[in-house]
Amino acid sequence: MKEAEIMNIQKLRLITLSPLNYYYTEAGSGMLPSNFIGDIALKYALLHQLGLDNFFQPGKRNPTYQGDLVPYKFWFTVAMPPYFSIGKGESTPELMKPIKRNTMQGIDYNGTNVHPLVKTGSIMYKNFYFQQFIKPGNIFYSILISKEHLELPQVLRLGTGKTGMVKIEIVEDLDVKPYINLYTIKNILKKDEIYKRLSKRGFTYFEHFLLQYFVIGPVSLKDIEESYEGYV
Repeated sequence: MKEAEIMNIQKLRLITLSPLNYYYTEAGSGMLPSNFIGDIALKYALLHQLGLDNFFQPGKRNPTYQGDLVPYKFWFTVAMPPYFSIGKGESTPELMKPIKRNTMQGIDYNGTNVHPLVKTGSIMYKNFYFQQFIKPGNIFYSILISKEHLELPQVLRLGTGKTGMVKIEIVEDLDVKPYINLYTIKNILKKDEIYKRLSKRGFTYFEHFLLQYFVIGPVSLKDIEESYEGYV
């Protein structure tokens, strides 16, 4: 089945240009970034970049995935490292050195470290944790699915507070293997039958990270067509 017969597909290379404080999983006393960049995060980033609705204004409303994302008829696949996407290169992104963060409460109250409403003795030593940023220069691959060709910005602002920068390059000459998020299929697109069918198939990559990401793949173009049909 040819790509043109399904929908418009743009193969993308994403290169981190600045430290990316993105999606974290718990790891002992700290938080680690995931090995991928999620489809949900990428769509919010592009909506923010295009200035659509009020996504470019922080704190305007609480996000609701179905209400925010479904009206806009384009979708990303999960951006994966080169090893999974093109069959060579790194399988995990390179990380920066851990950064220690301090989330203590009541440490500076009226010039002292004593707050009348907080028992500081119970929290002073329990609110340090580390986090690691995805290092500049890391490469990920994704596919953008839309009904018509969508003009993309050269750089996306991505991550917590949209402080990370990711360069976008179109790479039509590469065979990019797509990976999709079953959370998107089931909870945002409401395609239960497709979710059940895909979740039972034996994919080589099958990882469930926290609630919003259940990543599988590589999937076929037919799987993509069935998953996003009616939403592009």
